[in-house]
Amino acid sequence: MLVKIKNNIEEISRICDIVRNFCVQNGVSDEKYHDVVLILDELITNIISYAYPDGGERFFDLSLEKNDQYIVMNVIDDGIPFDPSSQADPDVDSSIEERQLGGLGIFMVKQLSEVIEYSRVDDQNRLCVKVALCNKNKEENHGD
Repeated sequence: MLVKIKNNIEEISRICDIVRNFCVQNGVSDEKYHDVVLILDELITNIISYAYPDGGERFFDLSLEKNDQYIVMNVIDDGIPFDPSSQADPDVDSSIEERQLGGLGIFMVKQLSEVIEYSRVDDQNRLCVKVALCNKNKEENHGD
């Protein structure tokens, strides 16, 4: 399934509806639906908020697939280069007062997914995120 998304925060609710229908049609559990929605909410919000600093109406792509092991999300935008997989994890052990702002959303994406692959091709950010259909240990999924 391929969806064009406008760089407008109001698109988030439309994407949630699309993901809900996709998950129902593909027999995906409510738990995994919530994981996918949280991931996409974070990724799409980041693109809308930061990828196009010059403003203006822009569009980017989201594809959703389900195979035997994963729900696969591919997000492709032509915004400024940004690799979420290379971002350092925040210090979640220190107190709120001691923590630096930001980084928790990407950290959550990393925690909820098994695979995050980023590339920059033809002036486009290409991000592939995979969520396992069954709850496995992440180390078991490398190489899938």
